[in-house]
Amino acid sequence: MLYKKILVPFDGSDPAKNALTVAKKMIADDAEATLCVLSVVPANAIAAELESPTNPVAGTPLLFPDVDSYERVIANAKTRAEERLREGVGDALDGASFDVRFCVTIAGKTAEGIVDFAEEQQAEIIVMGRRGLGALRGMLGSVSYAVLHEADIPVLTVK
Repeated sequence: MLYKKILVPFDGSDPAKNALTVAKKMIADDAEATLCVLSVVPANAIAAELESPTNPVAGTPLLFPDVDSYERVIANAKTRAEERLREGVGDALDGASFDVRFCVTIAGKTAEGIVDFAEEQQAEIIVMGRRGLGALRGMLGSVSYAVLHEADIPVLTVK
């Protein structure tokens, strides 16, 4: 087994599911390997949730009385994202003999979140789907294109 720590950014799309399948095959039965399935929550999605539910003026930010309140909102957002991530992956990793981790990070830009998380976790390779929807990016989607150019580790894109 060439890689012991594989990161798979996952958004529920067919290319992301294909990337998960490829990563699983790369690890095979290596009990010492870790596959981290990552969901990146856009920071602006968190900001939208921070609007006051009692204030009728849309876009009015909720003021937190203390840091603990803010941290609870962030923790709740990550918990919900992890639940959606696990639901999206479904049973694709059931019975895996390797370590499977479901991870969530919050970032301003998705590609930046993926690259930063990979660096923090010391991932050895990023296996990710590519959508091919960006006309300016040729056959790669804009996120996979950015990750490919920003990451300091190998990136495998899967269609």
